[in-house]
Amino acid sequence: MKKEIYFSEKLRYDKGRRDHMLKEKLLDYLKNQTSFFNPKNVSDIFSASDIAEKFSIKRNTASHYLNQLADEGILVKVNTRPVYFFHKKTFELQNYPLANSFYQNLLEIEKEKPIFDKKIDFFQNVIGNRGSLAQTIEQLKMAALYPNGGLPLLLTGESGTGKSYLVQLLYQFCLANDLLTSEAPFITVNCAQYADNPELLTSHLFGHVKGAFTGADTEKIGAFEAAADGFLFLDEVHRLSAEGQEKLFTFLDQGIIYKMGKVIIQSLLIVDWLLPQQKRSTAHF
Repeated sequence: MKKEIYFSEKLRYDKGRRDHMLKEKLLDYLKNQTSFFNPKNVSDIFSASDIAEKFSIKRNTASHYLNQLADEGILVKVNTRPVYFFHKKTFELQNYPLANSFYQNLLEIEKEKPIFDKKIDFFQNVIGNRGSLAQTIEQLKMAALYPNGGLPLLLTGESGTGKSYLVQLLYQFCLANDLLTSEAPFITVNCAQYADNPELLTSHLFGHVKGAFTGADTEKIGAFEAAADGFLFLDEVHRLSAEGQEKLFTFLDQGIIYKMGKVIIQSLLIVDWLLPQQKRSTAHF
């Protein structure tokens, strides 16, 4: 009898764990896809049937978990045919606040937009913000709003075209939309100063331990740690040597840093933003 009870409890535990994992997968998927949600032209990828097909589950199973997340206020449900679901917070960060989690149609969502339009457009003074640079500005916003800390950005263009200015505006945009705290740092490193000295670059970007080299009397943090939970802007990144670029790619690819002179590799999860810049697209970064 005890054995039967044990197996019964274990089965309930396993089922509960599987249900939780599936629910998290559905949520992560909609977080990512909501960046592309447009009330004027909604894709069927936001419908329960498409989501069910994506995860190879029954439609009623998908609807069950999606409705649960909507009841919790995490997802927004639009009761059209087909029914659509999208991630509320991601939509609000990229577009405008929503008063509810349930809507009868897409027009009800669009009616809430005029309230948001009164907010400051940080890019309104950029020449070409509604023309040649409109897509670029939209891509900057989408990269900043991407779930789990945003995406690294590489800005290219001739000298004097306003790349640094765009980065400053993006920083203000993130502050205004609560993507960063008011104390979030903005650290700039001019890579041209270290173009021919990859070891000095390593020390400046990643820090060094005491005794790593002559004159290293104390341990020092690097720019990545100094920019924790903020912006790290690497200016003139195309000036880095091949070895310097390799060190940067290691961080971008693996998400780890190591201080100069330290053997143990340390995981770094606190730097949210990396904004390398390059003067010409023909450079080898």
